[in-house]
Formats: sequence, structure tokens, C-alpha cells
Amino acid sequence: MTYQGERARPMPSENGRFFQVSKVRIGRDGQVSDVLWSEIDASSDHDVGARVLATASQVVDALHDGAQVAAVFSSSNGHSPERAFVVVVHEDGRECIAFADPSPGRNLSDIEKLDGQVDGGDQFRQRERPAPRRRNLERAPFAAGGITAFAVSKVRLDESGRVIAVLWGRVDTKKNAWAAPEVVALVADAVHALDAGDEVFALFPSVHGHVPDRRFVTVDYDDGRRTIVLDGPTAYKREVHDMDRLD
Repeated sequence: MTYQGERARPMPSENGRFFQVSKVRIGRDGQVSDVLWSEIDASSDHDVGARVLATASQVVDALHDGAQVAAVFSSSNGHSPERAFVVVVHEDGRECIAFADPSPGRNLSDIEKLDGQVDGGDQFRQRERPAPRRRNLERAPFAAGGITAFAVSKVRLDESGRVIAVLWGRVDTKKNAWAAPEVVALVADAVHALDAGDEVFALFPSVHGHVPDRRFVTVDYDDGRRTIVLDGPTAYKREVHDMDRLD
């Protein structure tokens, strides 16, 4: 299984992989809903990749697959003590992540929060995230008839996991080949292409190169920002964070 930006590669088990969580978002139910994490090389204590946003369910999957996931806490002496997450099963069958036991100064309330979330004693108040409004939901993949198609082979994400730049190119869908060289572009260019009626598709890494799959759609936020997201429900190994990254 891959998690948040890992290249496609044979991986029979997650045993031996270590992820470090530096920020969390707490939902209205008091449980962790999202994390900011990165994979760490345990031998060197260096990041394997960039810090990216992940859902709590992805952390649960990683733990089930044998990975270790720990939270880091800022401290006055500059050290970052770690504490391991475990999977907790609630009476209704939901699986969440939590710490096994309370520990002064090293509880969920002591982890830095995503999106300016603030501590309110035993409860948390979450700042409302801008609500996305999806567009271009009715197009068929690689539609024919004068519509230009673009393929995105790499993406650059911001700290919140939103696409901010792409490596893309125009493709000839009949020949299944590039019609023009790939170039780096701001996400605004992809948004404009979608607004103009063009198709924009994601390419996912595989052992034999890149595989075209899933189309992008535009998303608008209440604060005026626009970006692109993958259309449709969550798909295994077919999310933005599974794509190759721009340096």
C-alpha cells in the first residue's frame, strides 16, 4: 500500500516504515480527523519525503499494515519528544487514532493544530474550512470531439495538501502519445483549461512508466482560492498524494 506521495513499488508489508505527525486537526467528535505527516528514515532520523496532509483513516491503514506512527511535540529546550499512535475501535465500529494513556504535556491537546485550530480545555474548537464547490463533474474520460486533453505527470502541493503547480503536457488521445513537451505550470493554468472545456487527467507512476487514470475538476473555496482535485470517490493508489512530485 502507498501513503501520501510514495512512488509505486513492490511493498508486501509496511513493517519497518516510520511516519511522524507534526500537526493534527480535531473533528467535532473530539477525534483526530486529519494529520500533517511525513515518512522518516529511522536510521538517520531524516525525512524521506515532504510533509503532507493525510486523513486519520490513512493513518489507521498504515498502522494496520505494520507501520509505526508517532506524534512530535514542541518543547522549550528544542527537543521533540515522540509518542506512538494506536488504533482505537469505538462501540459503533469506527476506528480512530489516539494515544494509549494520558501523559502530561504529551496529549492531543499539546500537538500543534492544523488550520489555526485552538485548544479549549478538554474540547477543541475547529475553524471552519472553506467549503469547496466542485465543477466539471459531467465529462467523460478522454472525450472526443474537439476537446483538448492534458495529462499531469507530477504535482506540487502546499502544506494543506492542495495542488499549487503541475508538470503537464498536451496529449493526442487517439495515438495515446504526447502532442507537445511537458512543462511546469501554475495550477491556475490547469483551472483555466478546465474552465475552457478541456480535459485534464492524472498520470500515476507504475513499474512500467505512468498510467493515465482519473480526471481533474476545479474546486472553488469561499476565500476565493481555486485549485484542482481528482473527480469521484477515493480510489486506492489513485489519489493526488500518490502522484509523482515536482521538486
